[in-house]
Amino acid sequence: MAKVKVITKGRSGTIQYIEGGLFNKKTCEFYWEFGGADTFAIIWFPKTDAEWDKQYPWAVGRRMDVVRDMAEQVRKQQAPSSALQWGDGVVSLVG
Repeated sequence: MAKVKVITKGRSGTIQYIEGGLFNKKTCEFYWEFGGADTFAIIWFPKTDAEWDKQYPWAVGRRMDVVRDMAEQVRKQQAPSSALQWGDGVVSLVG
């Protein structure tokens, strides 16, 4: 199972999605920022498979599998009462 690490820098930061072990670690990074009103946070990811495959060649063809896993782990860690709301290249944690 992949590990997810949320890094906060003020009102935004990055999320690291880490697969593999000590000597074969693969990481995807996603930008996030706090939302307003009923939105806890917004997370951006590559909009197309082509963008994803270019940025993360070790995870070709797995864009939405990785993004769904990352988003669900972040939801459970940071805002378990929230729901995931999907958009074009973005997922929001809303409550």
